[in-house]
Amino acid sequence: MTNLKFGKEVDKILTRLSVEMPAASITAWDLTPFMPYLHNWRKNIIFIECDRVAIETIVETLSKDYPKHEIYAGIKKPMLKIRINNKEAAVVIIAGEGKNKREIEGKYPKLEKCLVDLLFYAKNELLPISLTDILDLWRHYLTTKGLLHFNELYRYSQRRYLGWFVSIFAYELSKKTKSNADTRHCKTGLKNMELIKTVVQFE
Repeated sequence: MTNLKFGKEVDKILTRLSVEMPAASITAWDLTPFMPYLHNWRKNIIFIECDRVAIETIVETLSKDYPKHEIYAGIKKPMLKIRINNKEAAVVIIAGEGKNKREIEGKYPKLEKCLVDLLFYAKNELLPISLTDILDLWRHYLTTKGLLHFNELYRYSQRRYLGWFVSIFAYELSKKTKSNADTRHCKTGLKNMELIKTVVQFE
């Protein structure tokens, strides 16, 4: 179990929304514990997952409470709803994925879910986060013993249709340094890499 320490605004927002919508199911987290590894990004992003019917209400509430924050919102993929020229930070509001208890600890998501979500957002260019930064973040957690459970990471990545990407990354990383990845996933990554090379030959 990884003890992630999110920023104070996360709890502040959770408290605010629990008063506004006491029956809503809401989780939240931000970039605070990951900032040291995001070299090209210095402004925080707060992520909120909630019931889809609560999204617009939360957008309205937080746009008033945080007038200097850009706001992204959507059911499955976040879209920019409120643009701010000199933004202090950003808020991303998206529908929760059935509140899978294996991915949530109390009000907060587990490390593995945070990493996969950041990869999903960066790879699909849904948020202004560098994919290179996110891969550096992954490298840190995959090569530091005891920080994450790779099988959980891989399981969630499959739900995000990123299992192939994660297996290849684990395989390539294993060639350079010792990682937390299970050797089975590295073998899968090798097969996926060979498949990609075969396809490229037909171009």
